[in-house]
Amino acid sequence: MTNLSNIVEILAKQALGAKQQSNQSQGGLGGILGSVLGQLGANNQQSAQGGLGGILGSVLGQLGGQQQRTAAGASGTQSLLIAVLPLVLAWIQKQGGLQGALDKLKGQGLTSQVDDWVSTGPGENAHVGAEQVQSLFDDADVEQVAQQTQAPKQDIYNAISAVLPQIIDSLTPQGERTSKQEANDDIQQVMNLVSGFLKR
Repeated sequence: MTNLSNIVEILAKQALGAKQQSNQSQGGLGGILGSVLGQLGANNQQSAQGGLGGILGSVLGQLGGQQQRTAAGASGTQSLLIAVLPLVLAWIQKQGGLQGALDKLKGQGLTSQVDDWVSTGPGENAHVGAEQVQSLFDDADVEQVAQQTQAPKQDIYNAISAVLPQIIDSLTPQGERTSKQEANDDIQQVMNLVSGFLKR
């Protein structure tokens, strides 16, 4: 197993904030994502917005009011991190899975960062700038998330650059020895879980 669901769970908890965490009766990733997506409530039926990023974006938009009362900057950032998560996972799938994504990143001159993210050594993941990930992602996909979260596109790219190292790191818990197939299966599982909630 990779650690992908742990990362998703951590981001979801941060986006929900401590108050909702304590009310969380259903444990695990499914419960947390369910509660994030449950925030939509009646608005979900009114808005027929397609696209995973779009719906997650509007879900997180619902949390906006509560977040401004807490620490607006930090919470808003956490919401963007969870909103771009499906975007990043879908991008990895479009590259043909984890190995394809790693090759693509290395082809963009990010070899030292990728090696650091995949390595099992201690310390923080190497930083990647928003401008370095900008050329990797489809502008229309980013625009859609920006519209749904009502955030500038630059903020979306910043969120991608923050989430991408964590995702690659979480998909490679055994470094180079991690099974790429297992990683791809975990990506699909998380995507299915999120889209399953969206279909309810």
